[in-house]
Amino acid sequence: MVRAADDPANAPFRRDELTWLAFGMLGFYNYLLSALGPLMPSLREELGLSYTIASLHFSAFAVGMILAGLVGDRGVRRYGRKTVFWAGAAGLVAGAVALTIFHTPVLTVGSVLLMGGVGSLVLILIPAILADRHGENRAVAIVEANILSAATGAMAGLLIGLGEQTPAGWRGALLLSLAIPLFLVIHFGRVSLPAAHPSEARRDVATTGLPLGYWAFWCGVVLAVSIEFSLIFWGADFLVAAGLSTSAAATTVSLFLWGMVAGRITGRQAARLMPTERLLLLALGVSAAGFFVYWLAPVALVAVLGLFVAGIGVANLFPLTVALALGAAPGQSNEAGARLTFASGTAILAAPLLLGALADAAGIRLAYGVVPIFIFGALIASRLGRRLSQEPAADLVPQ
Repeated sequence: MVRAADDPANAPFRRDELTWLAFGMLGFYNYLLSALGPLMPSLREELGLSYTIASLHFSAFAVGMILAGLVGDRGVRRYGRKTVFWAGAAGLVAGAVALTIFHTPVLTVGSVLLMGGVGSLVLILIPAILADRHGENRAVAIVEANILSAATGAMAGLLIGLGEQTPAGWRGALLLSLAIPLFLVIHFGRVSLPAAHPSEARRDVATTGLPLGYWAFWCGVVLAVSIEFSLIFWGADFLVAAGLSTSAAATTVSLFLWGMVAGRITGRQAARLMPTERLLLLALGVSAAGFFVYWLAPVALVAVLGLFVAGIGVANLFPLTVALALGAAPGQSNEAGARLTFASGTAILAAPLLLGALADAAGIRLAYGVVPIFIFGALIASRLGRRLSQEPAADLVPQ
């Protein structure tokens, strides 16, 4: 036994090799996820795909996330964090390479399913690793990881657009990203991953199930991801309805992602200065303000401004809610991380489909009325999670 103050997880926040490994792998993961949208028009034209068949690629990634969330923690218990982490990295690489090689819809959808299923094992472990390594500083670490993640996601569309101007096309931009895992395995391949240790006060809970406070925050994660991907997947269509051309809307919607980059940079500093719960409330407020400007704007220019502001707020909803969820389940980071990946996959699969169905029935503007419901639900979930959660005793931490 060592006192909590002497444990690395309770030391001041510091970016060590393990932290940079987690940051880099999350950036690679989000690059591939974010690249699917920009590359899809070219892939659809090349293979002669309908919109429905093309959308199966997005669904396949989400289904893969759900499957990883259901079974990933069992794999970690059996094989260990390090083996599962690098297996997930290999799945991302294999799926990306396969997508550039195959030229039939069944195989391209299968490639994305591989990317989302096996690759999402890293998404299970990254927040768990950062939470176990940085302890009370987990919110800062997770927000910082998501700054890089947002930046690589925003860069994916830019690089694919540039790649389309070269003979390599979108495939060149996708294969270029493989330099990231190559760098990580060369420089950080031997870094050990921390094991999760149940805290003294919650050792009994670790064997009986995740606490109610965690599940409240889990619902908050579902709603946070629903907000984010409702804007990412359908933002361009909304801007077309607001008066922009199709090409202008496709380019302009990237401002939401750049707003997320700005929001996470700001959130990184704010996470050092105020409690995570308070910062989450502020992020929800900014998200709501930006969204209502975007949704109710009389002209397209104002809508674009609102979309950027919404990105600033939405940027921190996911990382902050994840940090709170992991904090509500001390010593259970493997199980908690797996269920959070399941939550993300469920939201990515369901929310855009719901909004699309409503748009077919009532138009895109009225369909976006579900987003304020998501925002209000996230607020309720965060308040309920805080009420149900109890801070674990921190006097002693097992070595």
